[in-house]
Amino acid sequence: MYLAAMDETIEAHRQRARQRLRNMAAPSPGPSTLRNATQSPTKPIQRPPPRDKALGDYIEFDLTRLRNSKGGFLEDTHEEEDAWKALEEKRKEREREMQRLRDQMEPGVSLDPKSRPTCEMCGTEDILYDPFLRVFNVRVCRACERAHAERYSLLTKTEVKEDYLLTDAELADGELLPHLLKKNPHKSTYSNMMLFLRCQVEAYAFSDAKWKSAEGLDAEYERRQEDRKRKRTRKFQQGLERLRKRTIRDNVWQERRDAEHVHDWRPCGVPHQQQCQGCGQRITVEEL
Repeated sequence: MYLAAMDETIEAHRQRARQRLRNMAAPSPGPSTLRNATQSPTKPIQRPPPRDKALGDYIEFDLTRLRNSKGGFLEDTHEEEDAWKALEEKRKEREREMQRLRDQMEPGVSLDPKSRPTCEMCGTEDILYDPFLRVFNVRVCRACERAHAERYSLLTKTEVKEDYLLTDAELADGELLPHLLKKNPHKSTYSNMMLFLRCQVEAYAFSDAKWKSAEGLDAEYERRQEDRKRKRTRKFQQGLERLRKRTIRDNVWQERRDAEHVHDWRPCGVPHQQQCQGCGQRITVEEL
């Protein structure tokens, strides 16, 4: 009896040890599990219904990034990139505007009277900075600019090419001939106007590098006029020659048509026959 009781006690201790080990191996229930267990210990776990495999792969959409394009809802996948690009463009535009303002800003006045720029005509210190000093590096005041308009007037690119016979390559060289860019007044989409200072254009056109003098420019202008006149005359002669050839060809065709003989059939006294009065040819005529 004593041995049997000892066996039962040992077996009970083993069962309690196994139960303790099972409890230690199992995960500890969280607060939500305990709360659910206390509220509805017998409530069955609700699983989501199985998804129909015929619908294909699962695609997740972020509804906050969809926009109505008036033709459907599209997803803005590059919204953040577009925003950053817009901010970068605005920053660059502000920098360009600040650079333009700095370029147009007049420099400060020097305290030393000897270092101040003066007008090259009258010597006054009240010179025009924009655009004469800034663009053309010419020192002139307002009064002298108005009094000597034939020297300080601005010429367009077309006027320079037609009056001084300069090429596009020479006008595009900013070191050779500085120019001022302005918005085209005829249409905003046209190319910018290039304005040149007359005295600088004349200085280069009358130099040894170009026409050497005003007489050389006039001689070159007359030569080009003669070339244009000669080309127009040659073109007119070629057109006249083509017209003459076409007229002669038409006249020959008309002469051939006029030279064709037209028979004048008349009865000749022989039954069922007619004879041409011009060439004497006879034909047989059947009467129905």
